[in-house]
Amino acid sequence: MSSAAATRVALWASVALNLFGAWLFLTPAIGGNASKLPLDPPPFYAAQIGMVILIFAGAYAWLASRRQIDRPLLTMGAAGKIGFFTVSAAFWATGDLTFEQAAQATPDLVLGSIFAWHLLATR
Repeated sequence: MSSAAATRVALWASVALNLFGAWLFLTPAIGGNASKLPLDPPPFYAAQIGMVILIFAGAYAWLASRRQIDRPLLTMGAAGKIGFFTVSAAFWATGDLTFEQAAQATPDLVLGSIFAWHLLATR
């Protein structure tokens, strides 16, 4: 599979993953149950995080549907995905997250790595 084809699949997978993540944060923002999160966030902060995750879902959908993948936006996506995994791993290393909680960021590492692979393959 070419890097462009793999990247498009990864972008659509990122849309789905981000929609789920946005739902996780937006639910407690409107007074719903936060039991899927490691802690119960204040509604304002949950709404802000949910909004950013939702904006990235839209950006990934836009990128996936474009004829040519925008490199600067894909670079931000790669940094965001790999950065989320890195932060999760760091918080696991300091004992602030369980291994199971940190491991939930593994799909972000995989997707971010595919984005980075595409960026390197198409220099």
